Amino acid sequence: MEKSVHKKLNELQSTAISGNDITSSCLYVSALTIMYAGQYAWISLLVVAMLLFLFRKIYGEVVGALPLNGGAYNVLLNTSSKRVASLAATLTVLSYMATAVLSGSEAMHYLNQLIPSLNVMIATIVVLGIFTMLTIAGIGESAIVAVIIFLVHLVSLSVLVIAGIWFIANTGFDTSHLNWATPVKSGGILTALFLGFSAAMLGISGFESSANFVEEQEPGGLQKRFAICGR
Repeated sequence: MEKSVHKKLNELQSTAISGNDITSSCLYVSALTIMYAGQYAWISLLVVAMLLFLFRKIYGEVVGALPLNGGAYNVLLNTSSKRVASLAATLTVLSYMATAVLSGSEAMHYLNQLIPSLNVMIATIVVLGIFTMLTIAGIGESAIVAVIIFLVHLVSLSVLVIAGIWFIANTGFDTSHLNWATPVKSGGILTALFLGFSAAMLGISGFESSANFVEEQEPGGLQKRFAICGR
């Protein structure tokens, strides 16, 4: 009897699952950061990007040493007590749920601008239900959908960058000068940067989820996936 071979996720599929949250967050976290930090939002986002770059190196080494499913729970289970590991697992689940609700809600708010009659709350519940069914169907099926969404995100961000460059080339930096001339939001500069940083932190979750399904990934290339998602 031939032994069945469990199909592993390739590099693109693994990157798509863990990178979708980061690529999508660029489309809504930036707006949240600007709301609090105003013209200093780019500094808050830059600090978050630097923090993410440093964190993914540490996380990549830890997962490389313990390449087992479970993520932070598995790491803490091997380095601390079960109580601490269980607490971390609970907080991780709550974080994923909050991120899913926030992402779904923001997406439906964008869609509501095109379809005013859309009920945002009901639409958000439907979207979350659809992705719940995909998760139940299996990680392989979810990975296929994740790849499609990931490619859409990359194309959207590329179009946004090109449109920004075109806008600057045709209108100059007049809009930038007007933004810098506006009063600082949230009181002072430090307060604005802190609140902007806090809002921007909502968008860094995603790449660490790779450790939750490391056993489903093809051997090798884990560091590269963290490197891709950490950019």
